[in-house]
Amino acid sequence: MQKKQLIGLGLIVLCGGLSQWTPAKENQYMVWLMALGAMAGMILVLSEYFTSKKES
Repeated sequence: MQKKQLIGLGLIVLCGGLSQWTPAKENQYMVWLMALGAMAGMILVLSEYFTSKKES
């Protein structure tokens, strides 16, 4: 995996874990922040995936 993909995967796991196992899910703004962080991680992973497919 590329470094960019690992960072994205880390964001997904971190935001998902924080939203499930902390009191952040009781605050609407924290829920949105965690969701945006997970989306940013997904974009990082997918952009690197499609970029590497195009190059080969």
